[in-house]
Amino acid sequence: MTPQVEETDVLIAGCGPVGALTANFLGLYGVRTLVLERDLTPHSQPRAITCDDEAMRIYQAVGLANVLDAHMYDCPEVEFVGGSGELFARVVAQGLDFGFGFPVLRFFSQPYLEQVLRQGLSRFPHVDFRLGHCVESYTQDAERISVSVRDPQGAERIVRARYLLACDGGRSAVRQLAGIDMVGSTDEEGTIAISLLLHDTPPPISRMICDPYRHIFVTRCAGNEMRIECRIRPEEKQEDLLRPERIREFIAPHVDPDRATILRAAAYITNSRVASRWRDGRMFLLGDAAHLMPPFLGQGLCSGLRDAANLSWKLAAVLQGHADEPLLDSYEQERRPHAQAMIETSVNLGKVMLTGSRPVAFLRDNLLKAIHRIPRAQRFIRDFEFKPQPLITRGFMLGGSRAHRQAPEGSYFPQPRVGVPGGGLLRLDELLGPGFSVVVHPDTPEASRRAAQALADSIGARCVRVIPPRSGVAEPGEAVDVEGKLDAWFREHKVDIAVLRPDRYLFGAVRGSHLSWLTAALRGWIHGPLHGETPPSLGSVPAFPYASVA
Repeated sequence: MTPQVEETDVLIAGCGPVGALTANFLGLYGVRTLVLERDLTPHSQPRAITCDDEAMRIYQAVGLANVLDAHMYDCPEVEFVGGSGELFARVVAQGLDFGFGFPVLRFFSQPYLEQVLRQGLSRFPHVDFRLGHCVESYTQDAERISVSVRDPQGAERIVRARYLLACDGGRSAVRQLAGIDMVGSTDEEGTIAISLLLHDTPPPISRMICDPYRHIFVTRCAGNEMRIECRIRPEEKQEDLLRPERIREFIAPHVDPDRATILRAAAYITNSRVASRWRDGRMFLLGDAAHLMPPFLGQGLCSGLRDAANLSWKLAAVLQGHADEPLLDSYEQERRPHAQAMIETSVNLGKVMLTGSRPVAFLRDNLLKAIHRIPRAQRFIRDFEFKPQPLITRGFMLGGSRAHRQAPEGSYFPQPRVGVPGGGLLRLDELLGPGFSVVVHPDTPEASRRAAQALADSIGARCVRVIPPRSGVAEPGEAVDVEGKLDAWFREHKVDIAVLRPDRYLFGAVRGSHLSWLTAALRGWIHGPLHGETPPSLGSVPAFPYASVA
């Protein structure tokens, strides 16, 4: 029997958080999308737990930040203690502001996150989501990629798409079909991850116990959840450590085992690997399919979300005929260096904090305590400055690469709260909406402002003029810089006009007299307006599963 054939623009393999988020983005841009998930039932066990300010800004872009925001735990600080329990370092998250509009460290429940992201797909009639379907093979030509799909009844069908996105995890079947290797290393010791549901409110703790004998991480998570992770020693077998009595031993020093329910206890291996290439013609790798990183910075899922935000708008622009195919080459060019930097930082942090040598641990504890007395070194650790900041050095930006270290191009534009027409305050992105944006300093000459508006109209962008608080309530096309952060940014970089990409990275910023140069460079890539819609509101919100059992 000839397999049934259907057509779509983008086929997404895998509907974990990265696949579901990508589909939400494509839904915003009106892209016909088919999402296939191998499993028939939603994943119900906790896995990822860490969310940063960049991730929340990405969720905001698809209109889901407020729903998720209400069910996250804001972590005030992370403590690092030695085997004796003495504190030797601290990262203070509370009050830390990188300028992106959200707290810098939060914990969440992955089952709830997936529930919200999947429910978000229902907002878009052109996004089709199917469970129990898996990709078995694919072929491609100059125009399409033909994917063989097996449905829950075992029947084969062919899906012809313009692009295939592999969001199917670290063991990606699609990546294996493409013959793409994962390059890097694997830590064979392993870790036991225990997710608990407490009968009472969990203690406000987030602590890394850097004991050379056994490294332990314990933290409060969303709702009444806690996570305890324990490293497996070389002479131990993971099946022995997963016995109920051993699990009880691990959690007893931190919580009352009789006042807790085990949600999940499983072993995992730490990988530090990156795919040798992220593209095979019309197929792209995202998330764990493209990179696997240690958990020490909590950036595995966050990095996958950045992939989705980077690639989705570029696919939409190409599919809508407003950009050429070479724009898609900038995806790996931009994302790979940051993902590799995050992996390297995570590995180095693990080497320092998780050493199994008692002499090395003794030196580490005392050295870090001494360094902590030096104000600049203390800020480097306390204020999370060792985390690689969002930055693109080469890719889709004015000039193709950053001219120097302080150049604004390729940086992540700040998101303060601004006053909006009619009164009230919004985060900047909520005013700008989807697609490109043009932001204009209040001192920009009138002729340059008109030219900026013309540029914005040609690419379907929102043009917003920043005005100082003393100017009063914003008129249409204006935003009141109530925090002064936008004025400070423009003055720091000595520019008048900034052009933001849909993912809020800066394409370019210039003085008004140089806008024609920026316009010519941008129009060399973007030929028309990128069509997107303001994120529709999500209907009924699913109940948070682990709020309380008291």
